[in-house]
Amino acid sequence: MDFGLIIILLWILRHLFIVTVRDAGGGIFYGISTANVVAQYAKQYNTPHTHIIFWERSQQIQSFRWTSGQYSISSRPISGDHIHMSMSIWTNGIARQAEHDRPITQDIPYDTKENICKYPGNIAYTKVWPHVGVHTHCDGLIHVHPWSAPKAIRQEGQSIQLGLWFDQVGIQYRPSSFEFYNGTRYDNNATHKWRIAEYPCYNRSNYNLYEDHFDKIWLGHAYASYVMWYGSSKTPPPAIKTHIASLKKVGATGFNGRSYPHNC
Repeated sequence: MDFGLIIILLWILRHLFIVTVRDAGGGIFYGISTANVVAQYAKQYNTPHTHIIFWERSQQIQSFRWTSGQYSISSRPISGDHIHMSMSIWTNGIARQAEHDRPITQDIPYDTKENICKYPGNIAYTKVWPHVGVHTHCDGLIHVHPWSAPKAIRQEGQSIQLGLWFDQVGIQYRPSSFEFYNGTRYDNNATHKWRIAEYPCYNRSNYNLYEDHFDKIWLGHAYASYVMWYGSSKTPPPAIKTHIASLKKVGATGFNGRSYPHNC
């Protein structure tokens, strides 16, 4: 058979039987159907199927498709979603009070001010901590609503991570320590370390345990409860009751006017 004909046949087969889908993060998925691609995406990002959105151009689609098209795939929360989860923090068996958003600016002093600098004062530069749509109301909750962030810095889907909340409340995370806004710092050592338990639903007992990469934890579970603790025990302390009480008062709304998907 002519080599050129083989190439043409392969091209036709690929476009007839292989669905190509672009990931919002820039990756590409290939599957025999859109449902197959959704399954791959769910497995790769450990995301519930209910939180995955499939698009054809700018139109959300729900139906099963065999044929190729201009498809893309992403996950929630996206602009228009508004969800909450609780955050309980314990250090050496003592519960911390609810965190507050940090001031939007932070003056950084000179390490050493050189004699050639004639500007008055001791401020080398000023950091700006803009609102990114992931923050708190000093109520023990993580509030997630991407639409409130300026588009230039807005994060959505898998990029909605706990590190955004750390930045917003002034918690500095390093691979082996946490430093709070008041300067108090706790480092992992031979007997004590940081851990986070993620309860996808606050009123259920099953949880996912994290011992590193805390800033990468995806914040997509409405009504989740996060318990973050520093100590020697591998068993998480309880969620702080006042924080759970705050969680029970709030809603979970979706970009499409319907309730955001959750299992609580």
